Amino acid sequence: MTLLERALSEEHHDVLDRAESFATESLAPRAEEIERTRAFPRDVVEAAGDAGLLGIPVPEEYGGLGGDFLSYCLAIERIAEESGAVAETIQGHTFAMLPVLNFGTDTQRERLLPDMVAGDAIGSMLLTEPGAGSSPTELGTVAEATDTGYRISGEKSFGTNAGVADIHLVVARKRPQPEDSHGVSVFLVPNPDEVDGFSFERGEYLGMHGHVTGDSTFDDVAVDADALLGAVGQGFRIAMGTIDMARTGLGAIGCGIGRAAFDEAVEYAGDRRQGGKAVGEYQAVQVLVAEMDSRLESARSLVYDSAVRIADGEGDTRVSSRAKFTASEAAEFCARNAMQVYGGKGYRTDYPLERYYRDARILAIIGGTTEIQKTTVASAALGL
Repeated sequence: MTLLERALSEEHHDVLDRAESFATESLAPRAEEIERTRAFPRDVVEAAGDAGLLGIPVPEEYGGLGGDFLSYCLAIERIAEESGAVAETIQGHTFAMLPVLNFGTDTQRERLLPDMVAGDAIGSMLLTEPGAGSSPTELGTVAEATDTGYRISGEKSFGTNAGVADIHLVVARKRPQPEDSHGVSVFLVPNPDEVDGFSFERGEYLGMHGHVTGDSTFDDVAVDADALLGAVGQGFRIAMGTIDMARTGLGAIGCGIGRAAFDEAVEYAGDRRQGGKAVGEYQAVQVLVAEMDSRLESARSLVYDSAVRIADGEGDTRVSSRAKFTASEAAEFCARNAMQVYGGKGYRTDYPLERYYRDARILAIIGGTTEIQKTTVASAALGL
């Protein structure tokens, strides 16, 4: 038992038990099918809702578990061991749900959160744009005020669960623009099938098959006045308000993928015989296993250090950034070297290692690239 596991409360162990049951009973039997078909696994997400795993940080009054962020990371790491795509789908949903919890009106929370917690409504946050990235001063998507609400026009790139979500949190610049404000705000927009002018084109990616993202276009999409989330001008604060949590959650996903690859490598090294002995008896393989083990456990320590700080209300961007990039690199390292332990079989698509490798690769990009994370850590260390 690790030091972390010895420190867990009864509530943490309850969440771990829920995650274990969901991962083994609902997710593991579907993971390869999700990978092969690339279909959005709505039924699996609903099963996660049934298990209480979509509402871990949401108060019980809205159907959640009322747990802390450490509980969330424990669950998402275990889920990622079976499927990085499903873990990232749940991550995207969670970080569309938290702004509703933190900034929504009582009416918005009561209307949206119970269904989101249950998995009956999926969430997506749409911030990034083709020519603006995530910069609030360069966003081109606008929301024109009308007599009854707003008309939204613009384009968004990426956004986990975009297009398949029931609730899209669209970050746009309100016009007319208020004085002394950049006017960036967040608007709640339904699924493309429910509103005119909202179209979505799914992108195909190297990994995370089953995880849906792509390009969203808004052409005079009309929404009511109550579609505004929070106050006008709060958009960037809302979008970035959970950044430490999101980066730490991505780190937990990396730890889960890395753990899956490591376990596969260790099992294979013990079972596979070459030259009259198990390949794990060869020193070259032992070196790889030792490095995978050390990098993975180092990453977990950083991720859960960040998770505990966030749970205690002491989140720190330097801490979450170093956790995120270290776990991203550890996941890719473990996946790559597990393939090396397997030899030629590791490159075959009927073994899971190539999936782990492709899924791990995106973690160094989304949520802020590894280079951005390292610059953040260095700037904090140097006092810049």
